[in-house]
Amino acid sequence: MPLDVDLQAVWNFATALLIGALLGIERERHKREHDEQTIGGLRTFILFALIGALGGWLTLVLDSLWILAAALIASLAPVLAGYVISARTQPDALGLTTELAAVAACLLGAMTTLGYRELAVGLGVAVAAVLAYKQPLHGLVQRLDREDVYAGLRLLIATFIVLPLLPDEPVDPWGALR
Repeated sequence: MPLDVDLQAVWNFATALLIGALLGIERERHKREHDEQTIGGLRTFILFALIGALGGWLTLVLDSLWILAAALIASLAPVLAGYVISARTQPDALGLTTELAAVAACLLGAMTTLGYRELAVGLGVAVAAVLAYKQPLHGLVQRLDREDVYAGLRLLIATFIVLPLLPDEPVDPWGALR
């Protein structure tokens, strides 16, 4: 009896594991550099991504969104427990970055098996970059003053609120102004 392997599913699971590894490597490096106790490193993040990928795959196979919800809850339980333990043992060093990265790893793993593999890879790289570039990002924010923030907000308002409200047809009789 020949073995019928769904290569697409294998590729999706492999991608999820690699996304988990990427995030886990970054968290492991951060933990080593800052001598911090966190909820996990390389292996833990791979497992978070695997839980998400399994949840997404079983959701498709069994046609039930409850499975994905259960997988997400199963990954949230150790994240919450780790945060509570950290809060009790190191109250001065509270942060949610690693915990949120673990939830992201789970959701990105689910995305790979739900048909959004390329988007999951892109978002995984973006999450890893946000985690890795903590110091430059904080330095950028410290250099911004109130006027810089207001100017950016005015640009965003004009781009995403005012511009879509403008008419998309000519407003003059010659059709020159759109």
